[in-house]
Amino acid sequence: MQAIIESLTTANIIMIIGIVGAVVSIPIKDFLTLEYYDICDVFISLFIVGMFMTKMSEDAQNNMFLLTGIFLGVSVAIIFIKVFVFVPFQEKAETNALLSRKNYIGEPGKVTVALTKERLGEVVLYTVFGNVAATAKIYHQQGEEELLRIETGQAIRVRDVKDAIVFVSPEEIKEFLPPLESRWGK
Repeated sequence: MQAIIESLTTANIIMIIGIVGAVVSIPIKDFLTLEYYDICDVFISLFIVGMFMTKMSEDAQNNMFLLTGIFLGVSVAIIFIKVFVFVPFQEKAETNALLSRKNYIGEPGKVTVALTKERLGEVVLYTVFGNVAATAKIYHQQGEEELLRIETGQAIRVRDVKDAIVFVSPEEIKEFLPPLESRWGK
């Protein structure tokens, strides 16, 4: 074990930090993000810098300007890939796994499996990027009348998200067009 640790180069250490950091930061990436660049991307960039370092000479490995340039170049490449590849596909997808659950707050939807006070249900959320199925529970705020059940087919709006469960409350859909069976226009 000691021989393995002693044989590690700077490039190997940076690659290990990149891999471990990316895996460990997955649960917190929703909190540490700047639009299209999150904490995982920092560690992925470090890993790629470590890969480049394994192919460089000893003098080039000690050149901090070169390493910083590679890091920034990889970071910019990641942002471009996200903006020009992932976002267009994300907008065309019927379902979307790229959205963070906290982005669901305020989104409208419809109940697919009835919700009760004690039991979880399922809703389909109508987001900008497509329809997303989510596990749901009834949202209750102190001072409000407690809701016991939301039926299947009822329109809802997401009020909160905790532990991958969306908390919803019923919402009336305001129709802009008259119902089909009306005698409007005659």
